[in-house]
Amino acid sequence: MKYQNIVTFLVIPLALLSTISLLDNVQAQTNSSTNQTGSQQQQNQNINLNAQALMKIDIVELKDTLAKAKLAIVDGNLKVALKDVRDVETQLLLIEPSPTKLLNYIHKAINAIARSDIDKSLNGLTNIQVTILKAENQIFKTAIENPKVMQQFANVEKNTNGKDSTEIEDT
Repeated sequence: MKYQNIVTFLVIPLALLSTISLLDNVQAQTNSSTNQTGSQQQQNQNINLNAQALMKIDIVELKDTLAKAKLAIVDGNLKVALKDVRDVETQLLLIEPSPTKLLNYIHKAINAIARSDIDKSLNGLTNIQVTILKAENQIFKTAIENPKVMQQFANVEKNTNGKDSTEIEDT
């Protein structure tokens, strides 16, 4: 009987401690999933901001300028690359809502080009291009759900190019 009491007094506290530890783990996992959900929502919001901003400019011209900047870096002409990236930065700074993620990548790329760090320059420009592609993809997904968005996007393209697609095909 004496041993049963000792075992009982040892097992009960151990069970309580393990239950408390289990509750702490569950709470930590719950907080972790909540943080991941918040992070996902923040990422979606950034993508939406980038998409909204890019709908207001000529994306094709923007991508061409970035491609030219990459080629200039590869050719060793960092001044031309810096000018091109700063031109893109100027275009993006004039847009509302401000595409903060793109601008952060552009600032990193400008700093890398200014320091003549070719690897970081190319990586920075690639990050910008990937972000633009993601925003474009978001625009098209939204357009599938709501055709008026695509119409609005087409109107912006017309205004930035000065000609609509039918005029270009006719010439």
